[in-house]
Amino acid sequence: MPEPGPDREILRRKIQFVRDSVRRLESIRGEGEAAVLASHVLQAAAVRNLHVAIEAILDAANHIIAHEQLGLPSTYVEALELLLQHGILPSEKKTDLVDMIRFRNRAVHLYDEILPADIWTILETRLGDFDVVVEALAARYF
Repeated sequence: MPEPGPDREILRRKIQFVRDSVRRLESIRGEGEAAVLASHVLQAAAVRNLHVAIEAILDAANHIIAHEQLGLPSTYVEALELLLQHGILPSEKKTDLVDMIRFRNRAVHLYDEILPADIWTILETRLGDFDVVVEALAARYF
């Protein structure tokens, strides 16, 4: 009989995907601010990797919510809030995680409003937010 709770293999794949995306984002950041601000290709690569890393986190969150029967979120923010409320993610990171979801929404719906400077700021200051999520999920489920 399978163990109750989230499928660890699914979570492992999602966590690894986020880690791989962050490595690509670090590589883009390594090109330097001037190069990123001047290159539409680097900017597009950064936005895409940010977007899919956030999607992987949301997929993991929804998988956990379903298997642990934590509720029925109607938005992505509600999904993360459920993980925060149940101590799966650290509550002190709520604002940062909500900002992550807002960026995802901008990347999907308002992509033409994302400024190169915004991308660079995220590369410089926010990649650690992904590490917080990955570490919290790994600590709880592995």
